[in-house]
Amino acid sequence: MYSDLDHRSLGLTDEQVIEMYRLMLLTRRVDDRMFALQRQGRAAFVLGSSGHEGVQVASVFALDKERDWVLPYYRDMGVGLAWGFTSLEVFLGVFAKRDDPSSGGRQLPSHWSDPERRVFTQSSVIGTQFPHAAGVAHGLKLAGDGGVAVVYGGEGSTSEGDWHEAMNWAGIHRLPLICVIENNHYAISVPSEEEVAGQIADRARGYGFEGHQIDGNDPFQVLATMQAAVARARAGDGPTLIEAETYRYYAHTSDDNDTLYRSREEVERWRKKDPLARLKQYLIENRLLTEAHEAEIDDEVVESLARAVEEAEAAPNPEETSSHVYARVIEPSPPATAPEPVIEGPVVNLITAINLALHEIFEQNDDVVLFGEDVARRKGGVFKATEGLTDRFGADRCFNTPIAESSIIGCAIGMSATGYRVLPEIQFADYIHPAFNQIVSEAARVSYRSAGRWNVPIVIRTPYGAGIHGAQYHSQSVEAFYAHVPGLKVVIPSTPADVKGLLHTAVADPDPVMVLEPKKLYRLARGPYPEGDHQVPLGRAAIRHVGRDLTIVTYGAMAHFAMEAVPLLEDLGISPEVIDLRSLKPLDWATIEESVKKTSRALIVHEDNEFVGYGAEIAAQIADKTFEWLDAPVKRYGLPDVPIMPYAGSLENKLYPTPETIVERAQELAKY
Repeated sequence: MYSDLDHRSLGLTDEQVIEMYRLMLLTRRVDDRMFALQRQGRAAFVLGSSGHEGVQVASVFALDKERDWVLPYYRDMGVGLAWGFTSLEVFLGVFAKRDDPSSGGRQLPSHWSDPERRVFTQSSVIGTQFPHAAGVAHGLKLAGDGGVAVVYGGEGSTSEGDWHEAMNWAGIHRLPLICVIENNHYAISVPSEEEVAGQIADRARGYGFEGHQIDGNDPFQVLATMQAAVARARAGDGPTLIEAETYRYYAHTSDDNDTLYRSREEVERWRKKDPLARLKQYLIENRLLTEAHEAEIDDEVVESLARAVEEAEAAPNPEETSSHVYARVIEPSPPATAPEPVIEGPVVNLITAINLALHEIFEQNDDVVLFGEDVARRKGGVFKATEGLTDRFGADRCFNTPIAESSIIGCAIGMSATGYRVLPEIQFADYIHPAFNQIVSEAARVSYRSAGRWNVPIVIRTPYGAGIHGAQYHSQSVEAFYAHVPGLKVVIPSTPADVKGLLHTAVADPDPVMVLEPKKLYRLARGPYPEGDHQVPLGRAAIRHVGRDLTIVTYGAMAHFAMEAVPLLEDLGISPEVIDLRSLKPLDWATIEESVKKTSRALIVHEDNEFVGYGAEIAAQIADKTFEWLDAPVKRYGLPDVPIMPYAGSLENKLYPTPETIVERAQELAKY
């Protein structure tokens, strides 16, 4: 061993250090068996971890499996096995079987996940696990039970923005987080000198916490460093970054040819530092491993793997393709054919309704947390939507974040895994794009990729749309991007009553819900705010006005303008029916269908670009499903193919739909 450490000084019994060796050997043998199966054509794809066993297995020995969390990445076979995954479970994943506990055969092998073991689901996207881990650690800190979160990644992942954002978040909040970077000197084929500037461990100083560079092939040095980091985290002294230098002996994956970018001589030099061989030598020198005992352990490992492979290969395949996309599937309801009962309550504007609803939700749910840019204390958000929440409910439940949208959503995902219902706010929808990956690849796919074992009950609030002279970067309509995504629910309120109803329903829903708030209506739209319990079901549209000549399908600010257009159209002898969708996904198709069958004409109005806007999908469905009832082409009214919006009021006014321009389009349609 290169260090002067021994197992007893680290608190390990003889039995425990032998178990560490067995787990490292098991990790190596699993790797060998997986690659053999792939070469035989029995496994489609495998990921190797050989060479990493020292840092992976030893790090787990510093943790408490009853309260700590681990977020391994896809090369962490040693972490998975040491944490408690069985060989059978590993091979169920290799063969993509129904009973694979990580994903039910829906993800590539070695994408670890298990709620019961506190292993949050991992995707293939590089670096996205770091904000999740920071969120988990934040939840553990709020719970105050001394739990620690450990997240793993390769050195290549530290080039991702998510890594920086997560480390910054962890440093700001002094979270019980340990980040273990397994530096094997290659990001697939890219050598470290072409991907990493400086020393990774040194970066910890920039985030305000400790960083350590260690020999990842020395299990005792790994354990000692981890033990100190765990003690520091449990004591409330914040996170630790550990850069463990190691090497992978096999190619990046079974699809990679590593001879194209590294020499056999280089691989052999690193094999002389093999962590498994080094621990074995230590055991022999300390008379803890006889030749007979070594053979016994090896035989037991080989035999157990043979049984696991046989059982896993014979296990049933998954059959369901569409289950668990959502944790709560919204069943279609009978169509709405008349306006909803009149709401009674004090008349308020939309932004006041949001603030009132958030206060109610916080009052009724102790597990609700809200964070975002400028949301805390007296500021209460740039539109004052969150004013008063910090003062009333405390800084742990409503707090500010850095200007880092990806970590706002990523940390919300992680915190939700620990039992909190999180309401992350994105200040403007125009700035949500850095979080696209976390929303689309992570939050929306967690239920499906974990076969329903995890869900993400977060409510993403953000103001969207034009009409306030906000120019191109404060006026965008982003609904079409997100309504396209399976696993994500998207709603848009247009009245104070629907603000309350949709927010309460969204918070109670186990799936990620995006609430797009039409900021044009923040102070323009006024109406009664219902007292007491009031919920608007997701997937339920509202008939705002009953008519017979044509159907106007709309939402958000355009629902408000469509209602202003109604008397103008009626003066022209045209009777419009106005449908306010409220919920874009799930969609209340039944209400649209019933209305179009009655009126035989459809005009879809939204403020997004017409080309590939959300209205295109509604138009396609109407044409496909109600063609025989139509007396005219399905028409859309949206913006031309220009960026939204120019700053000059004269230009915005020409582009932005108004009640008068809606009337013009409806008149043209009524002529057919």
